[in-house]
Amino acid sequence: MAEPLDALAADRSLLRELMAIDTTSGQSCSPALDIVGNLLEGAGCEVWRLPGAGRDRDNLIAIAGPVDEPGGLSLSGHIDTVPVGDGWSSDPHMLSERDGRWYGRGSCDMTGFVALATNLLCEAGELDRPLALILTSDEELGSIGASVLAEHRQQLPPLPQACVVGEPTSLRVVRLHKGHLKFTVTVKGAAGHTGTPRSGVNAIDGMCLVLGAIEEQRLRLEQMRSGESSAFDQVPFPVLTPVRVRAGAAWNVIPGEAVVDCGLRVLPDQDAAMLLDEVRGSIDSALGHWPSEWSLEIDNDNPPMCTPRDSEIDVACRSLVDQQQDIGVSYCSDGGHLGRLGLDCVLFGPGDIAVAHQSDEYVPIADMEMARQHMKRLVQARCGGRHE
Repeated sequence: MAEPLDALAADRSLLRELMAIDTTSGQSCSPALDIVGNLLEGAGCEVWRLPGAGRDRDNLIAIAGPVDEPGGLSLSGHIDTVPVGDGWSSDPHMLSERDGRWYGRGSCDMTGFVALATNLLCEAGELDRPLALILTSDEELGSIGASVLAEHRQQLPPLPQACVVGEPTSLRVVRLHKGHLKFTVTVKGAAGHTGTPRSGVNAIDGMCLVLGAIEEQRLRLEQMRSGESSAFDQVPFPVLTPVRVRAGAAWNVIPGEAVVDCGLRVLPDQDAAMLLDEVRGSIDSALGHWPSEWSLEIDNDNPPMCTPRDSEIDVACRSLVDQQQDIGVSYCSDGGHLGRLGLDCVLFGPGDIAVAHQSDEYVPIADMEMARQHMKRLVQARCGGRHE
């Protein structure tokens, strides 16, 4: 049954309003959260504004229905977006409609789902069990807002264990994703004048040894498989990638320091700390005779998501789309940190991840319509009650 046009119009209207606000990660998201919070409070929901990554970068939790009843459903999204960038055919902060799609920054990832989920709580009516909305800040910087929630779990209201994270999956159910551990290796040398090479120790020489060790570990990890590898058909192994190298200050100065930033993406059933220790050991061996010090520092650890296949939310969502296959993805979400809160999460939302973070980002209107139908069925099944 097609969704009523006025419901889709309400989702479009709220998406347009939220999209007009620049919620690029790392800057204030308060104006957007104010809009969402005011709507939810006006609909009779209980709303909590909780600390996030920094000033004006809060998280928001709202609950429709009885807060303390067991069961229910949580819906999760992030309010931040990646920077706009260049190459747009229309204003990225103004929703435009063409070819059956809604265009604009965040339409797909994931302001479209945030608008839909907010409206579902506003429309909830009388429920027997709670329907929660979890909105986080700075997800695009490594799920920082969600990590703060996990660190301050004692401040949170009770949340339904079954959770849909509305990342763009083209309405396929994803119960697994890799983690992403970001770390930095710094090699010290000694500055000097390039005209007299022996006056210093070139840190780039040490960095070459580090990069060689990282490459050896990268190739070793590509041969590694785990019990969940079969769900990751394209990249069934952990991935180690150097992404940025920095060294040197001037043409005539021997670099006294070299730095490389790296990312380690581990499978859901692997121990990131153990694999990182192996990388650290390889670097230490490569720099065994290096005359100066080096260090490895973790910048961000976004954990993997590994929801059991027989969990209620996985079974319920797969039944909606008649999906038998286990699907794992190599990008991260808030699902890893929410899992540390005891939630069983699946990624399940409108739009294609391939157009996220791109110019002319869009979400198909048909996906939004179908997502609304699926979410309403989940709400009715898990929250009961009478719906408006």
